[in-house]
Amino acid sequence: MRTPFPLFRLILSAFLALPGAAALADPLYTLTLLGGTGSTATDINRWGDVVGNTGARGATRGFGWLGGKYVDLGTLGGATSTANGINDARQIVGGSDNGAGQFHAYVYAGGGMSDLGTLGGNRSEAFAINNDGVIVGNAHNGDPATRAFEQAFSYAGGTMHDLGTLPGGLGSNAYAINRSGLIGGSSYEGPFTIPEYPFRAVLFSGGSVNTIGAPEAGNSAIYGLNDAGLAVGGIPSPEFAHASHAFLYDHGTLIDLGVLDPAAIDDSLALDINNRGQIVGRSAVLVDPEHYGYHGFLSTGAGLVDLNTLIDPTSGWVITDASGINDSAQIAATACYGGVTGDCRAVRLDPVAAVPEPGSLATLGLGLLLIGASTRRTRRLQG
Repeated sequence: MRTPFPLFRLILSAFLALPGAAALADPLYTLTLLGGTGSTATDINRWGDVVGNTGARGATRGFGWLGGKYVDLGTLGGATSTANGINDARQIVGGSDNGAGQFHAYVYAGGGMSDLGTLGGNRSEAFAINNDGVIVGNAHNGDPATRAFEQAFSYAGGTMHDLGTLPGGLGSNAYAINRSGLIGGSSYEGPFTIPEYPFRAVLFSGGSVNTIGAPEAGNSAIYGLNDAGLAVGGIPSPEFAHASHAFLYDHGTLIDLGVLDPAAIDDSLALDINNRGQIVGRSAVLVDPEHYGYHGFLSTGAGLVDLNTLIDPTSGWVITDASGINDSAQIAATACYGGVTGDCRAVRLDPVAAVPEPGSLATLGLGLLLIGASTRRTRRLQG
């Protein structure tokens, strides 16, 4: 008599069906330093290239971590620059002092910057670029009636276009753009009034400016978009003036993502979302009974997870902000050594394979023992 091979499959199937057999612990991340003291990360592309800003030379300079190498992006002729966005073709956008007393949006490609100009004023800055090379940002338009307000723009084919505002608004912002050209940002609405003249989170599409139903009291804005049209950003906090809650906007449904630490000031902000629906941002936490700081978070649809619980707790680094995430779940972040006020630097967080939870390991061991016992019994019967 011989024990048939299907018994092995039966035992294995039973093992896999046991509760918790396939359960995995939260993902873990390794941390790679990208910039020097005082640097911050702002965006990441599919290849893991990161852009950000550093305070080297006593002035802010945009940088790129491109193909594993640090690149100072330079300027348009002045002393300062910023780097805010990068696409998969390693085109980088931001703003730079042009050496003539003006700050202009630029695109960096092929080792150099190109000045994008303005809408007629003396200032512009780009914040995002999609894989088709369409750029969005803010610019002054030179109109004396609105010179104190920036206007959202898109830039393509060598031309900068004013995206407009909500009815009666004097200014607007554009912070994100997806593959199809949907643009997210914010806009003033109605006449200027004091003390509240709020920005409203908006989507720019097909020449129109549309609100997403965010609360009217306080400021709201969209800072990240994915290719499915899901948007993230900040809406007014229900508890504190001038604070915000991270949100997810899903085709007509606005979801308040809450905060990491309800005991701290009621403040959080979502900054990016990838095509897997994973969201990153920052949220206030209590550092001690009398002070608060900020921690970076990751959200995968079941609340906010403090990124500091997903890195080596003995590293000494504290993730204070998470500004970008790609489809491989790599995260552009800022970390401070020794706490939220320590030596702060731009970093990249790289996911490592998830580890089975202890209960899963025990179940795995039981399954292997059963399989081993079955194999030994089969050999005895065959002998």
